[in-house]
Amino acid sequence: MPARSGAAYHRADNPPSMTSSLPSVQTDSSSSSSSQKYYTMPQQQGYSQPGRGGYSNGRTAPAAPLLTDDDDEDDYLYSDKGLDKHSGSCISVRGLLNVFTLILLAMGLLALFLGYPLVVVLSKVFDTIDINPKSPQRLTTLNQRGLIDPDTPQAAMRRTSPVDGSAWHLVFSDEFEQEGRSFWPGDDPYWEAVDLWYWGTGDYEWYSPEAVNTTGGALVISVEERETNNKNFRSGMVQSWNKVCFQGAYYEISARLPGSHDIPGLWPGLWTQGNLGRPGYGATNEGMWPYSYQGCDTGALPNQTWVNGTGPPKALDARGLFSSGYNYELSWLPGMRFTSCNCPGTEHPGPNRGVARSAPELDILEAKIDVAGGHGETSQSLQMAPFDVDYYYGNSTARGDVRIWDANTRLNDYKGGAIQEAVSALSQVPDVAYENTVGGRYVTFGVEYAPDWNENGDAYVTWYMDGRPTWTLYGQAIGPVPELDVSQRLVPTEPMFMILNVAISESFQVPDFRRLEFPAHMYIDYVRVYQRDGQPDRVGCDPSNRPTYDYIEKNKDIYYNRNITEFDKSKIPRNRLQGC
Repeated sequence: MPARSGAAYHRADNPPSMTSSLPSVQTDSSSSSSSQKYYTMPQQQGYSQPGRGGYSNGRTAPAAPLLTDDDDEDDYLYSDKGLDKHSGSCISVRGLLNVFTLILLAMGLLALFLGYPLVVVLSKVFDTIDINPKSPQRLTTLNQRGLIDPDTPQAAMRRTSPVDGSAWHLVFSDEFEQEGRSFWPGDDPYWEAVDLWYWGTGDYEWYSPEAVNTTGGALVISVEERETNNKNFRSGMVQSWNKVCFQGAYYEISARLPGSHDIPGLWPGLWTQGNLGRPGYGATNEGMWPYSYQGCDTGALPNQTWVNGTGPPKALDARGLFSSGYNYELSWLPGMRFTSCNCPGTEHPGPNRGVARSAPELDILEAKIDVAGGHGETSQSLQMAPFDVDYYYGNSTARGDVRIWDANTRLNDYKGGAIQEAVSALSQVPDVAYENTVGGRYVTFGVEYAPDWNENGDAYVTWYMDGRPTWTLYGQAIGPVPELDVSQRLVPTEPMFMILNVAISESFQVPDFRRLEFPAHMYIDYVRVYQRDGQPDRVGCDPSNRPTYDYIEKNKDIYYNRNITEFDKSKIPRNRLQGC
């Protein structure tokens, strides 16, 4: 199956949108200072009199006699009796009280008309909680709802694995009950709709935030035959990139798929990817996708060949199902950007240069139509690099490489090509899962995985549909390949975010435009994520063991500019194999 994330040579990405991550989002409060004014009360002034008669000509006029026997009612106003001759102040206790009262009134008015509205707005909009207390990555939540949606029913707070009986607890949910949510950049704390063309798979649609909203208790992605930015169709893709991520989890998504179960052309996807790559932003994925690898060997080098390009032989002469389209070369990938042996002094996301970093892809659902059978089917896959000989991973049920749980599930004949290896199985989708089926209903699609922390194959991925397991991939199936100088590939250890989208592309399935009906819609009733009891919760896009925040901040241009489709070759770090 073609991959969904992309570099220029990989089958999934595109070029702009600008947007942020709410990695978590952090709010800064600013303070303003008010200047105080000090008032000096007027003091009494002394006036010199030139003379009693008012003249100053050296002559003294006789003073008018003071009529002491003529008492008037206002005489007290002109009498100086009782005045302190040495006092220059007219401030009284009563005056001070008046001034103090005026100040209090002014402060009260400021608080009422400025402070109160500010507090109300902030309390309704912003509430930040750390998803990794040691990290600057923060998650902004609306209406103080946190990571678990209060609309999630109590019965959904826990799950029991039908495979091994293990107990799991809910760590994230979104029920989409709030009407009219917008997913433009900055509008939602958990999801963001991109605004771009997904050039990596040559799509017919333009992804627009206008195609995504919440209606009737569901997230709705609408596909319309509407010309948008020179594309004939408009659709939507929402991502939790840099906002909500997990390391090891059970993802469950309840969905109704767009269109009909017997008309090909629509490509709904429910999938996850490592946070160091961003679907639609090609430069972020170059040298990152779909690697999931720790080895410092030929598997990490460009084209999966030796430094001198003369081998290994099976990398130079591949015989996979589609190798003829790639000049019979096993790999066209550029090599890992961040191997486990990069040279000192070169840029690295951390936690140290001994830890390889990448952007793997794990698909919950990529649905197409089995035209011959008249039913929908989903590809449930781990997209992977480096590759096996001719892309044939270990797929023996007898050896315990894989296990098929469902009678309507089979291993995918498509094993990959020079840009990705697809470890994949196909499962029949119930007809009732499609929106145009009369009496249709929501169907759950899920994936449960345990990361390969020990890098020894002690890991697994199990896919689900309608609450039942369909197939399991065990870590030993993607073990070492001595003929190619490749070591153990890993069930992803990177923080993985979620992507929900509907595409139209001949690279996946040729559309039957004569029969397709528009608008079509994918409805998401809920997204719920669980982690296993008894183990540390690993929730967040910037965990200390696989940090991403600092690297993304230092390289914002490639993460926020959709038009940068290739990584700057001058910035690609060398590794020990190439010479430091």
